[in-house]
Amino acid sequence: MATIFLIVASVALLAIAAASIYSIVLMKDAKKVLNQLESSVKEISETSRPLLEHSGVIAGKVRAVAESVDGEITSVKEAVDSLVGAVNEIVEFEKRVKSRIEDPVMDTAGFIAALTKGARTFLRVLKS
Repeated sequence: MATIFLIVASVALLAIAAASIYSIVLMKDAKKVLNQLESSVKEISETSRPLLEHSGVIAGKVRAVAESVDGEITSVKEAVDSLVGAVNEIVEFEKRVKSRIEDPVMDTAGFIAALTKGARTFLRVLKS
């Protein structure tokens, strides 16, 4: 029975040794991966540093452009309002001119039509 116990204990110790060797290999691979990760993070950090340093300048320029655009929009709105006012004045002027001229022009056209009709009738009567 002691022999069986020694064999089982030896197999268990061999299994533990194999697991230990395998875990050492895995730890070496993990160390390589972590080193690569560390170098990648350093590279990203170095690459993004200028962007982060200049982000304040970029934000200031964007703000200045936005304020400039806002001022231009105000100017354009005022110009459009002025143009609308001028168009409204022209429309009102047209209505006033039309109301003052339309009746006399229509009366004159009616008078000319009546004269023409009368002249035709007179010529027809003379021909007959």
